[in-house]
Amino acid sequence: MLDHEFDTVFGPWAGWLRSAAEIKGAPVDFVALALLSTASALVGNTRWAVPWEGWKEPPIIWGMLVGDPSSGKSPALDAILDPVKQIDNALSAEYATNRQEWADKDEVAKLIHNKWKADAKAALEEGKEAPPKPKEAYAGAPPVRPRVRITDTTTEKAAALMSEDGRGLLLSRDELSGWLSGMDRYGGGGDRSFWLEAFGGRSFTVDRKNSPEPLIVDHLSIAILGGTQPDKLDSLLKHSDDDGLLARFLIAFPEPVPLCRPTATLDTARALQAMGRLRALEPSIDDQGNNHPIFLHLDDAAQDALQAFRQQCREWEGEVTGIMKSHIGKLPGLAVRVATVLALLDHAIDQTPSVSSIGASHLGRACHYVGEHLRKHAYRAYGTACVPSEVRAARQIAEIIKAEGLRQISTREISRRGLVGLTSAKEIGPAFDVLQDAGWIAPIPSSGPGRPKKTFAVNPRLEGIK
Repeated sequence: MLDHEFDTVFGPWAGWLRSAAEIKGAPVDFVALALLSTASALVGNTRWAVPWEGWKEPPIIWGMLVGDPSSGKSPALDAILDPVKQIDNALSAEYATNRQEWADKDEVAKLIHNKWKADAKAALEEGKEAPPKPKEAYAGAPPVRPRVRITDTTTEKAAALMSEDGRGLLLSRDELSGWLSGMDRYGGGGDRSFWLEAFGGRSFTVDRKNSPEPLIVDHLSIAILGGTQPDKLDSLLKHSDDDGLLARFLIAFPEPVPLCRPTATLDTARALQAMGRLRALEPSIDDQGNNHPIFLHLDDAAQDALQAFRQQCREWEGEVTGIMKSHIGKLPGLAVRVATVLALLDHAIDQTPSVSSIGASHLGRACHYVGEHLRKHAYRAYGTACVPSEVRAARQIAEIIKAEGLRQISTREISRRGLVGLTSAKEIGPAFDVLQDAGWIAPIPSSGPGRPKKTFAVNPRLEGIK
């Protein structure tokens, strides 16, 4: 994405995101997607979008950062999750205070309750009417510990947390592949269906073994954020059920950034305050005291823009198959979610008036981001997955040849670069065979004593190709 396009999409957050990426040595695409996913959990069930009658979208965004181990996935996550940890710590401290106040009140309530029981018993023994139970005999329900982030949990525990708070959660995992491949490991086949519902914010009921009462969650809304390596994504695609679970993820798979010493400074306090404002958003409360999302409707211009984007996605769908087709089919809904989060992020960091609707500006920014930008990242992720390892390695070497304008190349030189999957002759040799078959390189005959060198000339017709 060009700089001016990035500035347009992320508005007042663009500078902060660039600084965070520089300081963490990570691609800005990683930090940006992590912010969107995290912010969607902070908003949770307080705000939902309504594109038009009959269509409601929760803000929940699932983000997957794809890259090699040294690509900066974990540092990028830290840039966003560190402020979230501070929010969680503050919520825990507030809970501890509330819990202690409740416990003190509960102790007094128990004394009042015991005295009332004794008085009632004595009255009944004397043939008198028992006194009414004092209101002070019940301290009320204990306070609920609010949570923003979870890292590893069963579906039953996640449902319990959602039923207590009802707002929304962020499941963050440094490595998503283990979590995804471990679904349904205890049998029953319910994990994947649970998480599919968690994406849609639908009502969900969990029957518990140790309780006669089921857990009922009005709006199961859980954002997911984490990273994975290309090879592990490949394995997931080969062995996962084709149920649309993976297709729901927005994917950032950027090129690695050069290693450099950062010079930027990061205003962490500003981001923390903005995230705190998102967490402070309140839902609507009905006459029975139940929480409901406040619905943000798309205005007429935004609806027109969304319809045009839907038609564009239909064209893109005709060009692909498999999981990529499923992913593109979900882009309109994802664009609505991203537009909602972008509007609320703008409000949170600039303290602009509260968001009451979604306009064409935010919808357009979201469509460009998920359609023109992240769609290409998904192509790269799904296009390299399920491709033989020697072909992927050949593509990586071809990128080096183009980027550096090499005239010749050797197996030893590639090995010295220390690239993942390209460190031994066993790995490099098949990749060079692919490049030879494609006409990219040709072996240079070795002469002289000693072990022949495996050096290859680059096809001069490739000169100037970028």
